[in-house]
Amino acid sequence: MNVMERAKLLADDIRDSAEYKIFAQYKEELEQEEGAMALIKEFQRLQMAAQLSAMSGKQLESDDLQRLNQMAPLLYADPRTSGYLLSQMQLQKMMADVLQIVTQAADLPMDFPM
Repeated sequence: MNVMERAKLLADDIRDSAEYKIFAQYKEELEQEEGAMALIKEFQRLQMAAQLSAMSGKQLESDDLQRLNQMAPLLYADPRTSGYLLSQMQLQKMMADVLQIVTQAADLPMDFPM
């Protein structure tokens, strides 16, 4: 079996994983509510902006930082949105672990900050 065939099997295994199934269930539920998904996307956009700002030694604009700080408690107070965000983090962690295994097998330097 060649590498691409095994990659396709890995993709199937990922879709069959508990992490993916839980995430997909939350995602499907929240996609029925435009407002909830829009809020999550905005929250994640602001999170990414904050992380990029921190990495470049800059500060996030105060309006964006204030909005981010207001959104977090609202999203994590709702079991549906918090379940979505937490299951997404678990799926991303699994994917990062898979990537690390694959890059180590290829002897590629892919050191990720912890």
